[in-house]
Amino acid sequence: MTEPTESSETFGTRHGSRGSNSISGELPEFGVTGTEVPFSTTQRVITFIIINFALFISYALYSLPGAFLPLYNLDRGISSGITGLILACVPLCYIVVCPIAGKLLDRYSSKKMLLIASGVLTIITFVCAALGKITSNKLFILALIVLRLIQGACGGVIDVIAFAITTKIFPDNIALTTSIIETSLNVAVAIAPFLGGVLYTTGGFYLSFVVTAAGVALVLFTSICGVSNVDTRRDGAGGNLLNVIKQVAVWFPAWHSAACMILFNYYIPILSPYVQARFGEGPQYSGLLLMINTAGICIAAPFLGHAMDKFNPYIFFASSAILLPVCYLFLGPAPFFAGIIYPSKVQLAVVLVLIGLIVPLGCYPGLLIMYDVYKVRFGSTPQSVKNYITSLYCASFPLGGFIGSAISGLISEYATFAYATMYVSFAFLLETLLMIAFCVIVYREKKSRKDGDAKVDEKKPLLS
Repeated sequence: MTEPTESSETFGTRHGSRGSNSISGELPEFGVTGTEVPFSTTQRVITFIIINFALFISYALYSLPGAFLPLYNLDRGISSGITGLILACVPLCYIVVCPIAGKLLDRYSSKKMLLIASGVLTIITFVCAALGKITSNKLFILALIVLRLIQGACGGVIDVIAFAITTKIFPDNIALTTSIIETSLNVAVAIAPFLGGVLYTTGGFYLSFVVTAAGVALVLFTSICGVSNVDTRRDGAGGNLLNVIKQVAVWFPAWHSAACMILFNYYIPILSPYVQARFGEGPQYSGLLLMINTAGICIAAPFLGHAMDKFNPYIFFASSAILLPVCYLFLGPAPFFAGIIYPSKVQLAVVLVLIGLIVPLGCYPGLLIMYDVYKVRFGSTPQSVKNYITSLYCASFPLGGFIGSAISGLISEYATFAYATMYVSFAFLLETLLMIAFCVIVYREKKSRKDGDAKVDEKKPLLS
């Protein structure tokens, strides 16, 4: 089915925009731009704050057990492999549930879905606190895996709802609001393991989950009282998930976001052993390095998001594909730098900070670009299509995190830190080439539409 088109510029005019877009000469128009947003500024800000808080708690719950669960399980005689499986349940569930959540947004109220997900997450987290009373390890493992899967499902729903609502109520600031959301998530992931360690030391397994459950309950209460009921349901303009997936150029930005997250997560499992062997430093120093690494994202994200809304987001997107593999060559540093660059604490910290600053370049404009590419192809972006695109974008982050951590452990068994980081840098060069091809093809498509306003068949993928 061909999407209905509207008369619009290729990369249309936005209110309050400045500067120019070097690809099309103009800045993007999305969502309800050009019409009145059906909520007051106060309503939109309150809703945005609450959904950021919801995401913060959700991601804190996702990463919080990482600090204490391995130690707790070892005390119970449970292997590290089983613990890794338990921890991996949540990101795996995110990957599966996000597209489903996008489909559900077609049919059901976003606020009702948020309340249901928050309510279930509250109950499940309180139940997790009681698992410590189970004496059988087999039953404990099974129960924890099931509950973590449900937590991941609720988290995935909250993730998609948050982005869908945000792009609906802030159509002119998609990159900025996306960057603020991602900053909340990264802060949660950075500090939750530390908080988990403190709670576990203070009150054990029980207190760690009870306090978190109380946080989720607060999310539920504030959502009931403060979140506006933003309509993200199908608007009658058509569109389905299969047609979105068929358009390679539409989901390619989501893949690039996943690739950036692969590089962002790749060194996490192997950093601590390397730091200990090379510099004689313990886990505290490795944790400090990772916190500095994440701080780079948190500091840079809002400024970059604002810039991406004002200028051509494709420039930021493409630059990440070039800069990230270059940084990775200096992370080891690569063996061919021997005698030129020497491994040191300063060298490692500086490169990790740079990686933290560059990763947002590849992740945060992704949603903006996915909307734009679809609009270039079909002239409009129906609400159902926005929901599907948002779900694919949300799924890209846990997908990249899972792949990065998984391949890191495999490669490190056969290579030193310097070689392991060099190999993944060279592998990412393929992504760089794909990014160049993507930008060229999208540029040609934009130019063709601008020059001839050519009719486009939805059955013909942009990248074919």
